[in-house]
Amino acid sequence: MGIISEIIGIPLGFIIWLIYKACDNYAISIVIFTIITKLIMIPFSIKQQKSTAAMTALQPKLEKLKKKYGNNQEKYSEETMKLYNEEGVNPMASCLPMFIQFPILYGIMDVVYRPIYHMLRLGKDTVNAIGAKIAENPDFTALIYQNAEKKDKLNYRAEMYIIEAVKNGSCPEVQAAFPEEYAQILEFAEKNTLFGANLCSTPTLKPEAWNSEAIVLVLIPILSGVFQMIYSLYSMHRQKKNAVNPEAAAMSSSMNMMFLIMPIFSVWLAFTFPAAMGFYWMISSIFTLFQQIILNRIFTPEYVAKLVEKDKIKKKNSKKRGLMERYQQLYEEQMAAQNGGRKPEAEDAVKARAALAGVIDEDEDDGTTEIKLSKSKQKEYERMLIREARRRQAEKYGDEFVDDED
Repeated sequence: MGIISEIIGIPLGFIIWLIYKACDNYAISIVIFTIITKLIMIPFSIKQQKSTAAMTALQPKLEKLKKKYGNNQEKYSEETMKLYNEEGVNPMASCLPMFIQFPILYGIMDVVYRPIYHMLRLGKDTVNAIGAKIAENPDFTALIYQNAEKKDKLNYRAEMYIIEAVKNGSCPEVQAAFPEEYAQILEFAEKNTLFGANLCSTPTLKPEAWNSEAIVLVLIPILSGVFQMIYSLYSMHRQKKNAVNPEAAAMSSSMNMMFLIMPIFSVWLAFTFPAAMGFYWMISSIFTLFQQIILNRIFTPEYVAKLVEKDKIKKKNSKKRGLMERYQQLYEEQMAAQNGGRKPEAEDAVKARAALAGVIDEDEDDGTTEIKLSKSKQKEYERMLIREARRRQAEKYGDEFVDDED
């Protein structure tokens, strides 16, 4: 694992360790930890529900903007940002739970791969020393170290092999050199089971023997994929049911393939990780499914629409600028930098005055302005743009604007 997963894994490992000290069971610790993280995520899930409902309600207006400004991407982006700001909608809010869950998942991987360090609270030096002692056995050298010849860094699965070696009694020299630590690891290995299956073992379709442990290990990734598939089918049904127009339905259908592929992909991943990882995914999928069913029962489209309207009024009355308002300002500043210091709306004002002055010809059939200028009129139009930029700059800082042309 990398330094990032280790940094995230340290606080998560401490939390799971506290749970483990209370319940004295690794599998139950994972279940309780999953439930705690899901409960913490409920406010974000509610925010996601509201954002999804608001975006669904905005689809007709977005389609109108697309038809009106589809040929002018800059104007379309500007008007879209304005619409989001006016409606108090943040299109990225629905992605927030995913962004939060990803580092949690990354940290859990570190905890799963290093249970001796995180769950037994044995220091790195002790783990390294135990790994070096086990690696004295030629059969384990290549397993313990990433580079068996240099022997400079433990393999990221090293603790898995250490637990297996201690459990099987393959390295009695470790018991002689580290009697206290050996007893701790052996006790953890015996408790680290789910229906007799070692959660530190990696599931495989080709076990040495099809005993109860092998069957449980294979069932973990399969059940994980099954529950994720059920959740995906449920989500697809909800999206199709809530689609407000054919375009939204088509967009929903385009996501169906991803919804179906991800559970299958997760099954394959679960067969490459220790069983504890697949068990975490399985519990997470089960809880997420029931949580989503309950939230959908409570937060009906009508109820969510009322909440969105309340939030909209609250944001309008608040002096604090929302994310989309700040984003729109940033967008306008960027456009101003690209357009010689003027904002996009400044150009619209100049075009209107230039049309009245006969400097340009304006065609409003499609909501855009076609400019047909001679060289002399081009210079006049550019001077008007500069004057407009100066006027707005003076207005912004409260200075007096003096028009040199007057």
